[in-house]
Amino acid sequence: MLLISPPALQAPPSAPVPRTPLSLDLPGALSRARSENPILRAAKARVEERQGLITSTRADALPQLTLMGDFTRLRDVSLLNSGFAELAPKLGFPVDSLVGTRSVYTSQANLTQPLFYWGKLGTAIEIAKMGETEAAYGFTTAELDILHGVAKAYLAVLSAQAEQEVIESRRKTAEQFVSDVKAKLEAQTATELDRLRAESEWLAVIPESLRAEANVKRALEVLNGQLGLDPKAPLALMDLGQPEAGVRPAGTERSEVAQLKQQEAIYRANGKIITSDLRPKFDLSASYGYQAAKTDNLFKEPYDTWKVSVTMKFPIFDGLRSSGKRAQNTAQLEQVKQTRLDRERSIAIEQSTADRGIETATALTEAAHKAHDATAEALRMSRESFEQGLITSLDLLQAERAERQAESQRRQAELGLWSAHFDQRRSLGLPPL
Repeated sequence: MLLISPPALQAPPSAPVPRTPLSLDLPGALSRARSENPILRAAKARVEERQGLITSTRADALPQLTLMGDFTRLRDVSLLNSGFAELAPKLGFPVDSLVGTRSVYTSQANLTQPLFYWGKLGTAIEIAKMGETEAAYGFTTAELDILHGVAKAYLAVLSAQAEQEVIESRRKTAEQFVSDVKAKLEAQTATELDRLRAESEWLAVIPESLRAEANVKRALEVLNGQLGLDPKAPLALMDLGQPEAGVRPAGTERSEVAQLKQQEAIYRANGKIITSDLRPKFDLSASYGYQAAKTDNLFKEPYDTWKVSVTMKFPIFDGLRSSGKRAQNTAQLEQVKQTRLDRERSIAIEQSTADRGIETATALTEAAHKAHDATAEALRMSRESFEQGLITSLDLLQAERAERQAESQRRQAELGLWSAHFDQRRSLGLPPL
């Protein structure tokens, strides 16, 4: 019989144990992204792949040495179809002796070495090295994109949290205002209209509070994804303060442009390889070993055998394959060249836009600071007037709301200045910090 314990005897479901938030500042977040971001790991693996390609390409220019051991048992009837088979009975050799089954044991070392390929092998090695450099530039581009993405995600979290703090402050003020109006209503010092206004203010803040909470969670999930963390991992982020005002940093050549230049060099070098395929090539091959019908005769004279040969291969007609490769290579080179020119123009526009963004963000930050100072002073005066009974609690609430909005705008302007600072450094090919 199935026994089910009553609800009172059943163990309550265990509540999830809250995890300790991971404390991070911006340098720590960037450092973690460098080591944990999956896109950066993939880009680093691509560089390692190109390093392995250099080794495999260099092997084509080095001598290849192989050791071979072979056992063959055969019955060869080719002598029966020769003139010697007709003379063998006259010479006293039975015909069956010419086609007897034989065993052959072979032990041999083989050596092959390319001699002259019109620079093809050396050029191939250089292309492999240029490919490693090109992959390194690609890694730099990916690293800058990821680091600036982390910096922007970090700012997004701080911005969302700042907005949430302002809205939560407004909500608490609205709740206190509702409580004060209800108390005054009971004391018959406020009207029903005052109560409705207070509740309307409080109810208007609740949707904004929910939306602000959702924005914070979304921003944290994006940042966690950039850092290689679980999306639900709690984070405690340090404030950035105000960026230091300084001269425009000295930039460097953008890795995207350097990567495209490297690709152009690869296609030009590949043209040399295509040309070399139309010229004669020389190879050296050599072998030395032993071949005997019995194992006891291996590694003994005169059963040693050797061969040395120099081979020339001269392509005469390849079905216009090389011509097609040359046309394809030329077209690809032109594509990369035009892409580089377009990218250089885009970078110039990006840098000038970033410089203007710094000027605009600086002006907005200064204006936001002045506006916040003005609203803070207005709030101080409103509190004094409220204590003297010169204004109503609704007027005080509006002054507090204006101060909170000015505070939010000030913090958003500071974060906007950081964002413009990051944009300028990205346009110059520099990391966020």
